[in-house]
Amino acid sequence: MKKIFFVALSATLLAAGCQKTEVLNPVGGPAMSFNTGMGKITKAVGTADAEAAGLRNLEAQDFSVWAYADPASDFASSTVVDATTKIYDGIENLLVSCTAASKDAVLDDETTTEVNEAKPFEQGTWGTTQEYFWPGEGKDLRFFAVSADGDWLRPTGTGAKCPVTITYATPSLLIEDFTVRSVKDGNKTAANEDLMVADYVKQNQSKKVVDLKFRHTLSKVEFVFKTLQGTNGETAPTVYVQSLKVEDLQNKGDLSVTPADATATPIVWKYVWTNDPDSDADFTDDYEGKVTYASTVEATAKTDDTAMLLEVTPKTFATWLMLPQTITGKKVEITYIINNRQFTSVFPIDNTDIQLTKWDCNQHIKYTITLAPNVISFNPSVQEWTSPATGVEYQN
Repeated sequence: MKKIFFVALSATLLAAGCQKTEVLNPVGGPAMSFNTGMGKITKAVGTADAEAAGLRNLEAQDFSVWAYADPASDFASSTVVDATTKIYDGIENLLVSCTAASKDAVLDDETTTEVNEAKPFEQGTWGTTQEYFWPGEGKDLRFFAVSADGDWLRPTGTGAKCPVTITYATPSLLIEDFTVRSVKDGNKTAANEDLMVADYVKQNQSKKVVDLKFRHTLSKVEFVFKTLQGTNGETAPTVYVQSLKVEDLQNKGDLSVTPADATATPIVWKYVWTNDPDSDADFTDDYEGKVTYASTVEATAKTDDTAMLLEVTPKTFATWLMLPQTITGKKVEITYIINNRQFTSVFPIDNTDIQLTKWDCNQHIKYTITLAPNVISFNPSVQEWTSPATGVEYQN
């Protein structure tokens, strides 16, 4: 008998954008290895963060794995396959945990490649609380994996039900009632938790490593601000962004994951979101930086001390992980200070010029907004979004 889980994983990060709206092309990330031959599991330090690279969120959230006996293989005499569910050796919603968080790694989230050679990427160590073994030569197993907030994905208590239902023979899976928090809940921050699904894998012990390629299923929405420098000897304006709000965004839905191409290796998934139309919620900024205003700023404007001082170089104010959805008619409200006066402006987040009428699955939408006296400019541009978008769909 041979150990089952020397698991390798690569996190695929995809991206898109608007206002200046950019679509950021995705590139596959660095590989990690998982080893179950470990003792006590110690949770990696860190929490999921919308601004972090997908690999960081995977380490923070961990993931669950399911293994089923393949219908075409003979498991008739097996004592480790559940006769009803076909779950192999109890590998059902099994926690695979990161035991050592990556340290001093600087990743570019647009490419998931190392961008600082002085601080090389250090991979986390992964494992389960006990060892698992392959069932024997020629016996295929079907693997599924999901990464999400652990309390939601692996609920405990009387009557607790896993939100993931897998139909291993199809293969397909259904994720029910995934909710994006619109406000902080205890130690859970708003719009920061990821939902990643790995490509389905069918494999036996002829290959010792199970490669799990995770894909984001949410939309990453980023609001970036900048101001203009002074011209003709004029002093550049002092601009602070105080708050940002988008109302009536859908934040609860079901995700159906089915084969788009069952002949591909691995199978290409199709992701279809069905959002709850009554789940509308208001989302506000997640900026936490403190600021001290100049003495000339109006007193009424100083009541918000979590503002961001703008520069000519664009700076990220808020980043959210959201349900894919239609955004036609949706608007963002921004409260800001220019020199010493407070203003509020509202503008649409859809953009028909670049056909941005929705936030898509596995996309990064980036809004770059310029604020300056008498100037509020939006400069949309879009780059082509390439595969792995194949087969990705959504519906409200």
